[in-house]
Amino acid sequence: MINASTIMPKKTADTHIQSVTLKGVLINTLLTLFKFLAAIFGHSAAMLSDAVHSLSDLATDIIVLVLMKPGLKSNDATHDYGRGKYGTVAALITGIIIGFIGLWLCHHGVTVAIRTIHGQVLQQPGYIALIAALVSIVVKEWLYRITLPVVRKTGSQVLAGNAWHHRSDAISSIGTFIGIFVAIFFGVRWRIVDPITSVVVSVFIIRIAWLLILNAVRDLSEHSLPDEIEAEIAHLAEEEPDVKEVRKVLSRRVGQSLAIELLVAMPGTLSVTEAHRHALRIEEKLKEKYDNITHVGIHIVPEDYLA
Repeated sequence: MINASTIMPKKTADTHIQSVTLKGVLINTLLTLFKFLAAIFGHSAAMLSDAVHSLSDLATDIIVLVLMKPGLKSNDATHDYGRGKYGTVAALITGIIIGFIGLWLCHHGVTVAIRTIHGQVLQQPGYIALIAALVSIVVKEWLYRITLPVVRKTGSQVLAGNAWHHRSDAISSIGTFIGIFVAIFFGVRWRIVDPITSVVVSVFIIRIAWLLILNAVRDLSEHSLPDEIEAEIAHLAEEEPDVKEVRKVLSRRVGQSLAIELLVAMPGTLSVTEAHRHALRIEEKLKEKYDNITHVGIHIVPEDYLA
């Protein structure tokens, strides 16, 4: 778990996140194009699926850039909570598209494998497909290793997910490499391994799509933060002097930012000025702990107020 005290200031963090993500976009674009060409000229269903897997990584890179763009995160007169859900909608649409592509690839791979079982002779995959798989393993693992330190410094959960997408692509490329290698060097009978590998990789793609859709739907349906996070928020507020009890915590995500509201009980003898000063300190504590908070609302009631 990342300690909030080690996380760099927000503006600096956004700069680092955008920098490493832009590298990912450039490299993923070139790698994806190379993979598609290798799949076409190398006659490899496995490489086609791997190319789509890289395309899904490219899509998530773009989503991160959208989420981190200051203009989409800022508040204004028409967007009091910012524009974070633009990125959530983009993630939902991307997940649906990737999901359909993954299902098509799975169907295609199964169909080719069945035809092979019934006697159809598959064309041997070309060496360019094997080379593309090897390049993908090296490049995607390198992207993972340069992204992870930025995750540790910034605490960005979006970027953390993106880093693991790089790692999952590298792992799937290992499977693709093995499948193509077997199809090339083990003879005609073993060429069925290529479409079977395609099916396996398509499962990775469908899983990525499902997670994108699930997380987007949770955010769009105003899903609360986990219970342990809400309990931690209440505990931080109750550390403030004169706070007798936090009676309710309401929370939700606005894109990658958080919106939190608290019902806080304080002594009825406090002046409005004193109560307001406590509320400001609670807000400061929460924003120090959770750097991505965009809104904190604190409603103060007397401790003997039971309604």
